[in-house]
Amino acid sequence: MNILIIHEVDWIKKVTYEIHHLSELFSLKGHNVYAIDIPDPGKSSNKETSDVDNYHRIYEKSSVKLLRTPVIPIKGLNRISAYFTSYRFIKKTLQDYNIDIVLLYSIVTNAKATIKACTESNIPIIHRTFDVVHDLIDEKYLKNIVLKFEKSAYPEFDEVIANTPFMKKWSEDMKSKHVIIIPQGVDPNIMKPLPKDLELQKNLQISDQDRVVMYLGSIHSISGLPVILNSIPKIVQKIPHFKLLVVGGGAHLENLKEISKKLGIQDKVVFTDYVPYLHIPRYCSLAELCINPFEITDMTKKLSPVKIFDLLACGKPVLATPLEGLLYDFPDESKILIYANLEQFESEIISLLNNESLESFGRKGRQYVEANYTWENVANRFLKEFETFLN
Repeated sequence: MNILIIHEVDWIKKVTYEIHHLSELFSLKGHNVYAIDIPDPGKSSNKETSDVDNYHRIYEKSSVKLLRTPVIPIKGLNRISAYFTSYRFIKKTLQDYNIDIVLLYSIVTNAKATIKACTESNIPIIHRTFDVVHDLIDEKYLKNIVLKFEKSAYPEFDEVIANTPFMKKWSEDMKSKHVIIIPQGVDPNIMKPLPKDLELQKNLQISDQDRVVMYLGSIHSISGLPVILNSIPKIVQKIPHFKLLVVGGGAHLENLKEISKKLGIQDKVVFTDYVPYLHIPRYCSLAELCINPFEITDMTKKLSPVKIFDLLACGKPVLATPLEGLLYDFPDESKILIYANLEQFESEIISLLNNESLESFGRKGRQYVEANYTWENVANRFLKEFETFLN
């Protein structure tokens, strides 16, 4: 098959994500894979905004042809200009590469253009749905505009593949024709338990005595990390060598650093900013426990963050707030994740670090994701859906 994947992020600068796993696995299975993105100008060179042949990030022998949407290379204007250039660019791509099917991840910038181009070319569109996009926007006027985009786009997709039952229901509420669920995945050959990385431990100024709890991922307003930071003075009364390792970056990173400074706990918190995806197991090797303390809101309760799959595959026990999306993939009765409300994290962290059976949670979690949630299985299920449309 000739498969085209379309997104509205910068494919190269985006943190490693489902688009990278699936596109590269599709190519390893013998398909011709093309990707359209929207380059983020930033401080990039011309090379970084040009098309890229044989792109791969995760799987060495994979090959994706990356096609960059023509944009005005100025921050902010790149997205606006892409809205107007996408239709012709996508239409030409469909024709030039004899595309059989389109897998679309975006809504706002180029979904309308994709729908028009594919309809004219009689090419099926499958939309992959993770988020209610308008819920991610604070400004009311923009929120309403994006909701209109969603309401107009979803009925036009030939199929929607949601990652949780909640996103399936929401897609159906948007009048989608046909919606199925395929959860996210993990590659247990990449995300795997490693011996403690002593060099990394030294570089991060973590001692052999430190009891490390790790947060992985983007740092945003609903991360729950301010609550964790404020609980550290009490945690260290019970666990004197406690240390929080925050692996990730985002808009609220500086705010967290300021909180830790005001609390006088800088020596108890290590901030790394973003790290390469393939290095995540090294950081996991330093942690006894990983946490996902997301605040539960109308937006977050739908989520099942893919980082949870990665942490479990690395053999780490995970303490998480009970997001409904997570409860679908990891039911409470499965005892794979340790669930607690955010206000209980302080006592749960103390209790778990004193639990001699903590490592067994990690071993069980890895076995569970290996058996149920691999990117290999996810890729095969997507390809089966594609074949259904083409046959």
